[in-house]
Amino acid sequence: MALHLGIARAQDLTRNRPRLVRDTVVGLPEDRADFDWDACSDVLFQDHDVLMLFDHSLDGIEQPDNEIHQSLGMVNLAPHDWFAAFDPDQARNPDRGFRHP
Repeated sequence: MALHLGIARAQDLTRNRPRLVRDTVVGLPEDRADFDWDACSDVLFQDHDVLMLFDHSLDGIEQPDNEIHQSLGMVNLAPHDWFAAFDPDQARNPDRGFRHP
């Protein structure tokens, strides 16, 4: 959810405070994909199911026995599952440790 909020905030800043954004990124190499928020979202997320948790008409969708949850094959929407890997085969090895600068 933090990434969704960060992307939305960055998008708002580029729309509402373009000078601040220009001053912040001055000197960085430009890319044609700069400020392509849809592409950013596509790269950072496997899906956007978490956003359904904020739709009041879908209350209960996080429960595995919910009809919509089952029909869409949703995972990781209940709070106790938020930090479980979507694809365990691609999950980071928990014994790998962390790199330090």
